Amino acid sequence: MALFGRKTTDGDSAADAGPTTDATTAPLWRDEEAAATPTRRTLEEQRSFLLDKVGALRPFGMQIWDVPGLVLCEDIESDLDLPLVTTARVDGWGVRGSDLVGATEQAPKRLFVVDTISVSDGPGRPLVSGAAVEIEEGAIIPEGVDAVVPTAAGRLAEDGYVEIGSEVRLYQNLRRAGSELADGTPLLRAGEVLTPRSVAVLAEVGLDKVLVRPRPRVVVLTVGESLVAPGQALTKPQQRYDSATALITAAARADGATVYPLGIVPSDAAKVKQAISDQQIRADLLVVVGGGELIRDVVDGLGELDEAVVAINRESRVAYAGLGDTRTPLIILPAGVVSSYVAYHALVRPVINKLNDVDPLSAQRLEGRLAERLDAPAGLTQFVPAIRDEDGTVRPVGGADSELAWDLARANALAVIPEDWDGAAAGSAVQCIVLDDAHTAASAQ
Repeated sequence: MALFGRKTTDGDSAADAGPTTDATTAPLWRDEEAAATPTRRTLEEQRSFLLDKVGALRPFGMQIWDVPGLVLCEDIESDLDLPLVTTARVDGWGVRGSDLVGATEQAPKRLFVVDTISVSDGPGRPLVSGAAVEIEEGAIIPEGVDAVVPTAAGRLAEDGYVEIGSEVRLYQNLRRAGSELADGTPLLRAGEVLTPRSVAVLAEVGLDKVLVRPRPRVVVLTVGESLVAPGQALTKPQQRYDSATALITAAARADGATVYPLGIVPSDAAKVKQAISDQQIRADLLVVVGGGELIRDVVDGLGELDEAVVAINRESRVAYAGLGDTRTPLIILPAGVVSSYVAYHALVRPVINKLNDVDPLSAQRLEGRLAERLDAPAGLTQFVPAIRDEDGTVRPVGGADSELAWDLARANALAVIPEDWDGAAAGSAVQCIVLDDAHTAASAQ
């Protein structure tokens, strides 16, 4: 069956091939005064702004051994019968059931053996009334045979006849064509996430390629002068190891992206711009941690630019750029492992989900109650690393200004404090985003 002749997901077209383009959009930065007063947005406004810039990636045909974990974009039906032909389940005698009506041990029926059929043979000549064939288990039965009598139930006489002393049921000991899988049987539906078992089904009906939505290609880099890559020595007291690149890389992979981590780029606009230019060709999304102060010089000449102060945690400054003719999205997150992770969950993960054609806000949420008062300024949506116990008790982890990955590692949830709250008293009900990294990462493999 032709690959693109099968039914695809509704709405898949060239229009959803990637980031959208608005020809009327002008760059935000027109002068220094505009640069000094970036747009202020709520979390919901910034998320909507970013989601409007991207669309689900266009599906394409891929070899079946490369598709586990990807979303199927076509309905798959069997276009053949399994088994293809009717075969014998046992070694024995192929007969016409009508020839054995009335057969008993005392009065067996005698049938002339006209052929011997092995597994490697074709079906042979049609069987006529009064005849039988000796047939091997798994061999194709000839036309006219509607049952197989086990070898031990017949006695071969010296004159070439077999004597059978019992009647048979229609299709006895036959594995009939199409009895296990019939032509037209629905097998897989568009929208399903493919598994290794799904791959086996595709191969079983002869398909070597299938239409899927590819994993978004995400490039991750961190900008900073005092950062050192893990595995290298710290040589100055102000240096620290870069944990943000590893965190955002692992988080994006767990969310179904193919990630290319670049590591650390020095805080030099020319070097950051060169790194982005080099990587744009293989990216559906670029994520930069830190370096927001360089954004105008970095994006100059590369594409559309927008920067906003977003009412999330400590009023994060988040930059977006649509690079090149395809408007490949670039998102610059605030520096710091906790700040970047919060911004990733709030803003980047929804974008990756949309590229994957998944609900942007698909993160699991559970309600909990704060074990202690949590101070939070009004007007900001707060994402607080916390431990949610089985009874629903929520205990914040780390200080309000913590940037330790250790605090994130101990947390199993992000407690969400809405922007219209001025702090949260002990016992307050809060929504918690479940940090199910281990489960998500396992399912993305």
